[in-house]
Parts: sequence; C-alpha cells; structure tokens
Amino acid sequence: MFYNKSVEELFKEFEVNEEGLSWEEAKLRLKKYGKNIITQEDKSSLMFLFFHQMKDPLVYILLIAAVFTITIHHYIDTMVILLVVLINTIIGFIQEFKAEKAMQAIKQLASPKAIVIREGKEQRIESQDLLQGDVIVLTASNKIPADIRIFSTKELEIDESMLTGESVSIAKTTNAIEGVNLPSADQKNMAFMGTVVTQGKGKGLVVATGEHTELGKISKEVKTTQKELTPLQKKLAVFSKYVGIITIALSVIVVIIGLFKKIALNEIVLFSISMIVSVIPEGLPVVITITMALGINQMARKNAIVRKLIAVETLGSCNYICSDKTGTITENQMTVTSAFANNKVYSFSGSGYSPEGNIYHKEAEVTDDHDLYQLLITGVLCNSTDLFRENGDWKIDGDPTEASLIAAAMKYGIKPESCRCEFELIDEIPFNSARQFMSSLYKHNTGYYIFTKGSPEKILEFSSQAENQALKDEYTKFADAGLRVLGFAYKPLSYNIKPNLLDLESETIKNLSFSGFQCIIDPPKQTVAESIESTEKSNIHTIMLTGDHKITARAIAKQIGLLKPDKLVMTGADIDNNEDDYLEKNIDNVQVFARVSPHHKLKIVSLLQKKSNIVAVTGDGINDAPALKKANIGVAMGKAGTDVAKEASDIILKDDNFSSIYDAVIVGRTIYDNIQKVIFFLLGTACGMSLVILASLLLNLPLPFLATQVLWINLVTNGIQDVALAYEPGEKLLKKASPRDPKENIINDFLLKRLVVVGLVIGIGTLFVFWFMLNQGKSLLYARTAANEYHGIFPIIPGLECQIV
Repeated sequence: MFYNKSVEELFKEFEVNEEGLSWEEAKLRLKKYGKNIITQEDKSSLMFLFFHQMKDPLVYILLIAAVFTITIHHYIDTMVILLVVLINTIIGFIQEFKAEKAMQAIKQLASPKAIVIREGKEQRIESQDLLQGDVIVLTASNKIPADIRIFSTKELEIDESMLTGESVSIAKTTNAIEGVNLPSADQKNMAFMGTVVTQGKGKGLVVATGEHTELGKISKEVKTTQKELTPLQKKLAVFSKYVGIITIALSVIVVIIGLFKKIALNEIVLFSISMIVSVIPEGLPVVITITMALGINQMARKNAIVRKLIAVETLGSCNYICSDKTGTITENQMTVTSAFANNKVYSFSGSGYSPEGNIYHKEAEVTDDHDLYQLLITGVLCNSTDLFRENGDWKIDGDPTEASLIAAAMKYGIKPESCRCEFELIDEIPFNSARQFMSSLYKHNTGYYIFTKGSPEKILEFSSQAENQALKDEYTKFADAGLRVLGFAYKPLSYNIKPNLLDLESETIKNLSFSGFQCIIDPPKQTVAESIESTEKSNIHTIMLTGDHKITARAIAKQIGLLKPDKLVMTGADIDNNEDDYLEKNIDNVQVFARVSPHHKLKIVSLLQKKSNIVAVTGDGINDAPALKKANIGVAMGKAGTDVAKEASDIILKDDNFSSIYDAVIVGRTIYDNIQKVIFFLLGTACGMSLVILASLLLNLPLPFLATQVLWINLVTNGIQDVALAYEPGEKLLKKASPRDPKENIINDFLLKRLVVVGLVIGIGTLFVFWFMLNQGKSLLYARTAANEYHGIFPIIPGLECQIV
C-alpha cells in the first residue's frame, strides 16, 4: 500500500531519488519489468465469429434434419434447411460484427507521451516505456500514464470520476495516509492511470505500471470475468434438449411399431424421418432471430443500442437493476441548487451547466436582490473556469464546481464576459486542499477588490463570523442534505497602488465582508424519479452503486424516491471490515452502496446472481466495467460513458438516461412474450403432425406426410405466420407483471395443457381428412395434399388467439 508510506521510504524501496533513474538503470528495469502496457483481450477472427453463430442447440437439430434429408435423397429439402441455417447465421454475424469493431478501449486510455526526470533532466518519452521508480512530471490536461505516488504538488487536482465515480476533481496531497485497504477515492496522495490532471502541477514516483496498476487490475477482472448465460439462452438450451429427447424417443417408437407390424424396412425409415422432421421446429431459430432484430429496432427508437442480439430479451427478464449514480442517475454536471445570503434562502431551477432557469425566494421569483447579486458576482470573479456553448451544448474548460457558479450567476442575468471586462484581474491565490480557499484580486475603476471563496469554516473565520452559530447551523443543514457548501466573501482595499501577492494573502484572511453560501450538487436527471417508481410497479428492484460519499448517495437516493425507510445504506468499508457473510446476510435490505470499488461492485453483482436473480448493471466509468461484463445484461452510457464501459456492455444508451432502461425492459418483455407465442404455435403444429404419423402407423394407413411436405409446412406455411407473431404488440398487462421466474420453463404448465388440447384437435382433424380422402377413392398423393392443406391452415385459429400473459 504505497499511500501509507512516506516519500523517503518509497525512494529507498525503489532505489531512486528526485534526480530520477539513470538511462543505464532504466534499460535494466525495462528488461526486468517489461513495458507499461495493458494486454488486450484477444478478439475473435471473423471466421470464428461466423461459426460461433451456429453454436446453438436448435441449429444442431436443423443440421441433423438436413443430414436425414440427404439420406433419403431429398436434396432440395437439404438445401432449404441449410439456407435457413445460413440466413440465421448471417443475421447474427452482422449484428455481432458491428458490435465487435473493437474500440481497444483500455489501450486508448494510456497517454502516448510522459515527461520523466532521468539523470536530473526532464525527458519526454513514450508512456509504454515508463518504469517503476521513474520520477514523472504532471501538468494540467495530462492523462496519467501509470499509478503514481505524489511527492510534490502545486495546486494539483485530478479528475478521477471515470475510476471512482466522484463528480468533483480531487485535490492531491503529499503526506502519507493512514488506513488499511482504503478505496482509490480516499488515496489523496496517489494518481491513477487513466485519470486526468485538471489543474496545477506536481511530481510523483511511478509505483505501478501496466497490469499492476488499478486500471490494469480492472482490465484483468474484465477479461477473466465469465459472462453469464442469458435466461433465454438457458431456456432454449433446455427446450432443445427436451425436443431432441422427444424426437429420438418417437423415432424409436416408430421403428418398434414398424418392426412389430412387419412393415417393410424402407417404409419404417420414411416414417422415422418424417417423424423427426415433424417434431423439430425448423423455423424457430430464424423467427427468434427476426424477433430479436425487431426488438433491436424498437430499442433503438427507445435510445438503446444493442451490441449483442440475445441481450434484447434478457433485459426484459431482469428483476434487479444495479445502477451507477454519477452520469446515470445524476447529470454528472455540478449544479447550484440553493444559496444563502443575508438570512435569506434561495432556490435555483434548472440543472447542469445550462444557464436556463430561475431563482426563487419563498416561491417568488427573484430578479432584483442586491445581497444575491453580491454573492453571485463573487462566484463569477473568484473563478478560473470558462463556460461556453458548442454545437448546442454547454461545455466547460476547467473545474465543474466553478462552472456551476457561473451558470448560477447567468440565471440571475449576470454576464461573465462583461464582468471580466469591467473588472481587471491583477493576481490570485489558487485553491488547494491545505489552504481551503481561493482569492482573486481585481482592479475596478480606481480601486482594488478581493473576492474569496472556500470552505464555510474558512470564510466565516476570515469574516469574523467564526462564532456565529446561526450561520454554522445554516451550512451544516445544507451539508447534511448531501450538498457541497462553499462560502463567499469580498473586501474593497484602500490601496492607491497595485498590491503584491503577499499583501493579497495577508488582506484576504482578515475583515472580509461575508456574502453568503452557495450549495452545489450533481443533481438527478429529471425523469429518474418517475422511472424508479415505474420499475417498482413492475416489481424490479433498483440498487445504487457509487464511489461517492455516503451522505451524498443517501441524499440523492432519497430525492429520487429510491431509499425507503426500512432499507440500508452500506459502504465498501462496511463490506471489508465485517465477516465474509455480512454482505450476503444483508444484501436484500440494502438499497444504496456508497464508497464502493470495482471489486465491491463485482462482488455485489455475483452475490445477487448466486441468489438466482437476473441482474442488469448500468454504468459509465472504468470502475463499472467488471460489473458490466459480469451482469446478465450490461448497460453502458453512450454520451458520458468511457470506451471501457461500452466495450464491456451488451446495450448502450444513446441519451445516458436511466428512464430509457425501463422502456427497454418493456420491449424485452414483449419480445419474450412473442417468442413464447411462436414456440407454442410451432409445437402445436408439431404435436398434431406427430400424432397423425403415429396413428397412421398404428391404423395401417400409408405415410400421411413426406419429409418434403413437413418442411414446407414448418418453413413456409407456418413461417409466414411465425413472423406475424413476432410483430405482435405488447400485452397491456406486461408493464405491471412481475419479472418471470428464472426457473420457469419456456413452456410453462399453462402452455403445456393448452398444447395438448391444440395438438389433439389438429391431429384428429388432419387424420380424419387423410382417412376420408382415401376412403373416397382419392389417390395417396391427393390425400396427402389435402391433409397438408388442412394441417397448414388449421393452426392459424388457435395460434393467433394465444395470449401468454
């Protein structure tokens, strides 16, 4: 644990000093430790991907049918079946090929260049050549190329949101930190591979490279995590197994009856082949593929991009959604929601960096308030961030918290560019975690002014309000609600000449005029609360997984109606510091997991799956990738999501909206419902056909169906009707129905009973037509044609009336 060691201890451990490695030593270490790269997961070849589509029990059954048609020299039937397999394979291949245009996500996260100190001189090298023991220089906008223990900082802040889930940039320190197994977010003296320097400068010692970094460990977890089979895959596998057993059993029965009745061997073979072909639902793989493809189009209209065909149905069967907070439930844009000035509390409408919104005091809109104006303009001037519009979206260059202050001022009507023209910036003291404040010195007309922001405690101290209990209670109340509270103050100076930096620092810490507080949070998306309520009505449990603080997570969960009074909030430390079975005992009662690492998320998902739950996981950060891959269905964010998260997912949301997940769930349920209808329809036909063949054998009638005719019914006559069922709209009860029991067979008891009835009706009717035509003196060919016509048309009536829900 490098964070709890002093810099001196680490220099000694890595046998280096601030002058860096020598070039000779670097060569030796490169040979010993290897390059600073994360090996990529092998991507399947196109040929493998193509034949992988055939790895399906139903396709195997189709190929068996093709083999039997060859043995009886019905080559046209063989070609038809193989064409069906080919079409099914091509559709699946195209879909997955589009998805597997690999983004090489982990590789892209590595910075191509790094500045190191070797033999006392700064050198720019390829990041893959970084070594443990290298001294590295960090500057603003740098992407961190390895895991680094920081030993020198100057206002250094790093955006770790993609790794930890925290929305705010982290101010870095250099001192050793006590504690065991601290999460990455609490290791303030470390910089992690893949994160980004937002401001300041620093130096550090490379302590881990390549797959030994935190990012490398996550990459390893992603690669070694085994993907769970989807519920539909499991059920179709069981279904295919039973179909295969029944097919073999009926064929054996036909042979036994034929031998007992001393029927000619070639006749027995014809009966057996017809029985096999009649039982096998040849059209099912194609219809399932078409149904899935239709679902993909429907989900696309719901802003969900499907990467894997089978994922379409799986989302409809989930009963747990484990959602990341930052960027999924929340906007991932810091927003001022409240302010306090001169004993007045103000509320702000709107969210994110957009300046659209209003300000209210006691439900009345505020347009002219001197106290509020002074507070907001202090936030604009004590600020080093730019907020600008690009392609219709509001974007920032700098710190998210400072951007929220500018957006809040713009809601009042303050124009930042006008302020900065009217006030001339002379000097500033940047914010850092030790100082806990920032001050800016401006010249305005002929006078000088100091504008300061920082922690409430510091600002109250500088304003001689440190003992003002009313103000302390006010900001404590905001903080307890999960808001980040900043204090603001200003001061006109009496200088007639330009003050220097020392004057600025000494003047800043005394006799400031207190302006007030601004309260900031990463707010939930507007439609999330409604979607949470909808998922509850659909009996889907939602759990929040976040690396953010417990207080913030609790506040957001309450705000969106997720956290119920009888539910718990658990932290990663709670999981680590208790017995191994602590999580398993309490997981059913936990609604929010805060301060959790990628390892914790993976453990939570695995445990839910162990309890036979179908789990969907949503996320956008690197820290979400292992859980996304482990989940039955991984859902990544399309806009804010990292490439790593997208690569590990099954579905990508174009609008990054939690609400789109619920819409996709309903589409998934509709698809499964339609697949059940198709299977019922096909098996009804198969049951009737099998009954006719057996009865004809027992009654000494000729073979009623040739294999060619059976295939025509299954693939052409019934095929058109199958596709029609695939287009069925969802039943009204689907939204309120409970998630399906994962253990329930795809043909449940209700369908099985109905299947027997439908099979008997079709079988008896078809047999009667065949017998009647023969008794009327019609030819065998005519009787077979009549039986096929009846058998092909009759299922339309019971098939289309089937409602599963």
